[in-house]
Amino acid sequence: MSRTPDEERRAQLVSGALDHLQATGLGGFTLRSLAPSLGTSARMLVHYFGTRDALLDAVLAEHRRRMIEALDAVPTVDPRVTARSAWAGMTDPAHTGHFTLMLQVLTTSLEDGNPHHAIAQDAVAAWVEHVERLLVGIGRSPEAARVDATLLTSGLKGLLLDRLVTGDLERTDAAARRLVDLLLAP
Repeated sequence: MSRTPDEERRAQLVSGALDHLQATGLGGFTLRSLAPSLGTSARMLVHYFGTRDALLDAVLAEHRRRMIEALDAVPTVDPRVTARSAWAGMTDPAHTGHFTLMLQVLTTSLEDGNPHHAIAQDAVAAWVEHVERLLVGIGRSPEAARVDATLLTSGLKGLLLDRLVTGDLERTDAAARRLVDLLLAP
């Protein structure tokens, strides 16, 4: 399926906006501040997306798609390997902006009236459902898989937040290994 030129340009703008937000974060995000880094104008961003919030929704959907794609790319059915690989990706300095943005979206979605609450809920659900499928695939009951998937994904995100705030790599790496080992022991 090929894209029309408008769809292709829109996809380029979403990708560029995601790169920009990963580098700068959500603070001060406006169409005017974003447009120069994308080689366009705020008016053209309105043409393609309508509003800042619609652009941000598209960016966050692309962000989630990339996260799931990265998890799917791990060539194993062993959830311990997948979880360790996920932690390695989450803590890779090349991906710091990506996961900082994810954590910002999750925390700002808690504010009353935040228009991105639903997209944050979808992001959490996508992670949990992905891990749940892996666990069911190795024989866990759906009920146990859902609880363990929730514990693992929320635990790793919490450890990542701790790591980004404290800079304590050794302690958070050890805690992530322990969490994976406790939850995913054969």
